[in-house]
Amino acid sequence: MTENQTKPGYWPILIMIGVLSGVIVAGFLLFPKTPDERNSLLGRLGTTNFGEFVVPAVSMTDLDLKKGDGKPWVFSEQKIKWRLIIPGAGKCIDECRELLHITRQVHISLGKYSRRFERIYIALDDEIDSETERYMEEHPYLTIVHGKQDELELLLKATNAPLFTEGEPLRAYLVDQEGLIMMSYTLANAGKELIEDIEHLMKYSPG
Repeated sequence: MTENQTKPGYWPILIMIGVLSGVIVAGFLLFPKTPDERNSLLGRLGTTNFGEFVVPAVSMTDLDLKKGDGKPWVFSEQKIKWRLIIPGAGKCIDECRELLHITRQVHISLGKYSRRFERIYIALDDEIDSETERYMEEHPYLTIVHGKQDELELLLKATNAPLFTEGEPLRAYLVDQEGLIMMSYTLANAGKELIEDIEHLMKYSPG
């Protein structure tokens, strides 16, 4: 047996290291740093866009949100995830429950991506009634916080997806990993459409 035959093959290892390094560098360079860059990246990736882009995109990071025990829920202290926020009253009925049901099925259907996704119900009343509390127990992975309606209305007022506009359906808002409210969905969007949008975004985003 010759010396060349006994030498280990280093080339495959070097090629693998080179490919992995390239992927890491490309991911760093392509990660969007501004809202315009995010929208540009979404366009290049060819996302299905069944939802409606929130224009202009606004950030939820400074919203005054509190947990059920009154302690602050601060965005910067949370794990990095994609989020779907569902604003509603302390009494969640009809359209509100249907939207929660659909988004629960979406969360379950995300499979391997489910750990990178969170649903947040923002109760815009100080208290949640007992019937709604019992219903929320059917949603074990739903985060419930309390917020101020006037604050959220002001944030979304200048966008094309305002909060609780008369005659308009209830909306759920897709929030990116940095807290940017970027898309909105209503009951007109089937669960399958919402799944496709979210899966596509997660597939091409770091995390």
